[in-house]
Amino acid sequence: MNAGIYADMLHRAATTLGGVSRLALRLEAPPEVVRKWVPGTEEAPLAAFLEALDVVAQGPYAKGRRPLRVAAIRNG
Repeated sequence: MNAGIYADMLHRAATTLGGVSRLALRLEAPPEVVRKWVPGTEEAPLAAFLEALDVVAQGPYAKGRRPLRVAAIRNG
């Protein structure tokens, strides 16, 4: 179910950063693995999806910036 949402966000992040290779560097993941995540061939892990959200939220300013880290806190 999440595969389509994750793939869309990873695609947007790759576009923002200038390609899948740059996204792979940002995610600290092998490019060949990220190339499977972007079209949704394989579902990316939650951490990769959250990092992609950060990239997209930063917009065109994401290039060349150090990544921001976010934390999810569960209540209960």
